[in-house]
Amino acid sequence: SPTSARYVSEDLAGRVEMIIDGGDVSIGLESTIVDLTVDRPVILRPGYITRKMLEEVLSEVEEDSTLMRDDSGQAPRAPGMKYRHYAPQGDLTVIGGAEENVVSYINEKCAEQNRINKRTGVIGTDETIGRYCADVRRSVGSRTDEEQIARELFRILREFDDEHVEIIYAEAFDDSGIGRAIMNRLLKAAGHKLINV
Repeated sequence: SPTSARYVSEDLAGRVEMIIDGGDVSIGLESTIVDLTVDRPVILRPGYITRKMLEEVLSEVEEDSTLMRDDSGQAPRAPGMKYRHYAPQGDLTVIGGAEENVVSYINEKCAEQNRINKRTGVIGTDETIGRYCADVRRSVGSRTDEEQIARELFRILREFDDEHVEIIYAEAFDDSGIGRAIMNRLLKAAGHKLINV
């Protein structure tokens, strides 16, 4: 999920004749995919267009049961939803819970990894990033600005690759509105490794 021409080039160099650089993307997430071939529309992949937005136009909208879990026993029905996509090279785990618990847990885990010479990274927010002790710390922006978080997420995952980060911890986000799409992408990148503390 490249968000700049540089990352498109890294992914497709030698396979396309030309890349036109229109600047960094303004949204940062792939599109919402909705199945309209059924009686009640079903969101197959959450994106910038949220369930609430769709319900203003379509009345009732359902979600594919595979969106936020990989244990439903059903195969996802949308492109890019079946396998572990959008993943950094380092091992990513998403940590949810009360802020104090999340910060303490991540710092404890970073210290453990650093003791065995693993390079660590943390994805946090403006509100918390200064409290982490990882080798590489990146803020996706303010927790109150989901659009900024969506814009920054994939760029930050790529930067961890550039900096050879081996172990990554990311704060979990609210999973409503655009946050639903953000969490969907984070969980996919983490292979659904979510720890609540």
